[in-house]
Amino acid sequence: MSLADAVAIDAAYTESPAQQFARRGFVTIESLTTAADIARIRLLLDPLFDRFDSLGERAVDIAGPRAPGAALRSPEINEAVKLVPELTDTLAYARCRQFARQFLGVPVGYMFDHAIYKLPHNNASTAWHQDEAYSARPIPLRSVHFWIPLQDATLDNGCMWFIPGSNLGGVRSHHVAAIRTTGTDYKPAGATITTQDVDPTRAVPCPLPIGSATAHHPLTLHYTGPNQTDHWRRAWILHFGAYGRARFLLHPKMIGAQISALLRAF
Repeated sequence: MSLADAVAIDAAYTESPAQQFARRGFVTIESLTTAADIARIRLLLDPLFDRFDSLGERAVDIAGPRAPGAALRSPEINEAVKLVPELTDTLAYARCRQFARQFLGVPVGYMFDHAIYKLPHNNASTAWHQDEAYSARPIPLRSVHFWIPLQDATLDNGCMWFIPGSNLGGVRSHHVAAIRTTGTDYKPAGATITTQDVDPTRAVPCPLPIGSATAHHPLTLHYTGPNQTDHWRRAWILHFGAYGRARFLLHPKMIGAQISALLRAF
């Protein structure tokens, strides 16, 4: 199956997957990878969550403050590929990079990844937000963000929801939804943010069978509900950006910001 054939195209439009991604801000990829590849990813990621409390600031609970002894609700591990480089050898990783190259029309590179494992009956949604709102860089993100469920993703266990076309505006006003805490010492570790500038009647749910994924623009509003099932809801999220990290190292605005920071330090 070709990359184009794998994307679910809106029947109301005649367009390429890249055009749909640009217009709607997200696409569903029906056959990103194989069940065997997902099983391999699980074998690489699951042990990280088994030692969650030993991973320091890479491991946080995004659901909010966690008192000593309290159970996790939505544990997240950031930059998992740095902990388990074998993740970059998976078919899902290679296919996401191919799709990002197709959608952006330029060479791409790895920018970021994280894994979120929602516990059974975790009673914690991931509130509406734009990924761009987390960036403090002086230039906007130019990237594609892939959400890969490691089991079937359903309405009950917390599949992705999107607001079509929300990528065509700017960054909405966001506020703190929860203070994240580390697994090791329960210390604050940044914040989970959200926006109220959302019309939920326009939201589109994206339940997925195993092996499928969604891809969205960093300005696209998205949300996942709580896991209301008896099983874990596991997801791996990959970000690929135009020209990779070199864009942020070499862009004139980034260089200017670094020079300004140095001058302020003296």
